[in-house]
Amino acid sequence: MSLTPSDVIQLIGILASLITSIIAIIISVLTLKQNSKMIDETSRPYVAIYAKTTNFQSPQYYLVIKNFGQTGATISSIKCSPDITSFSFRSDHIPFSNFAETYIAPGQSFICNVKAREFCSQKEIFYFDITYIGNGKEYHDTYPINPKADADLILVRAATDGKELRSISYSLQDLVEKQL
Repeated sequence: MSLTPSDVIQLIGILASLITSIIAIIISVLTLKQNSKMIDETSRPYVAIYAKTTNFQSPQYYLVIKNFGQTGATISSIKCSPDITSFSFRSDHIPFSNFAETYIAPGQSFICNVKAREFCSQKEIFYFDITYIGNGKEYHDTYPINPKADADLILVRAATDGKELRSISYSLQDLVEKQL
């Protein structure tokens, strides 16, 4: 059986339609996967550990855990190397040691004060490993905290005559600095 030119043109059209449809389906599937990944990335929790300092009457050093993400997370574990026990104000209260199974909402933070002078005199970098679960997925992040970096930052304060006024003055200055 021989094909007429009209039949050949119809077969070429059918093949072109088939190839175009297959390519469109592949592009759609890839786009859906990429969109799903982007949605997961924007809606996941981002739990971070960082350091903050304040200077009211004397410098204070804080370790902060904060969820910068859009969904909550349950903290599985927090570990620090080297050990930070000696920088706690009480030996029976080690910063973040009891945080397993703690839920942290979006925007929520936990703050822990450590001995500023001792902590900032350390030459070692502290590595905080945090594991947490959000949206059914487990995440693991490591955050370095370098106390010497904060210790080398010098903030000049305007002193006032009385100690109470100085305390208020330092507090207000600290608030202004945090807004910068």
